[in-house]
Amino acid sequence: QLVVIADAGLLSGDNIAALQIKGYQYILGARIKNEKKKLQQKILSLRLQNGQSASIQKDEHTRLIITYSTARANKDESNRQRGLRKLEQAASSGKLSKKNINNRGYNKYLKIEGEVSIQIDYAKFEADACWDGLKGYLTNTDLSNDHIIENYRHLWNIEKAFRISK
Repeated sequence: QLVVIADAGLLSGDNIAALQIKGYQYILGARIKNEKKKLQQKILSLRLQNGQSASIQKDEHTRLIITYSTARANKDESNRQRGLRKLEQAASSGKLSKKNINNRGYNKYLKIEGEVSIQIDYAKFEADACWDGLKGYLTNTDLSNDHIIENYRHLWNIEKAFRISK
């Protein structure tokens, strides 16, 4: 049985519907922070330990596999800290500009007050720490959590082959 494995870039409602209509099974990287609030709360209430995973039935056809890794948590925290330092440097040097006023990347930690006062929202930065170490996979297969995670981890081989062929 062919199983489509793709990163979160393929994860749009239309793409998933197309896979389902064609009868394909899939394992997709999930953007768990973009889920509805109720599902986000369910994910955060799992309290997973290093190497543990859990399955949440998302709808009648798909389930969300959530894993936790201490190594990933350390990397996530390091990335958040690096992004915060860049914002702080830009803010202290007066180099924050219109391009920083969006909700992408680490700019989401900026809080805009008045017409020209831009501040870093440290509360939002700290609140994001609860997501450190969590990774989600969306699937419609009957494979075990471990099998889904293992298969997704081989995605880099496919991406490498595409880069080489380009």
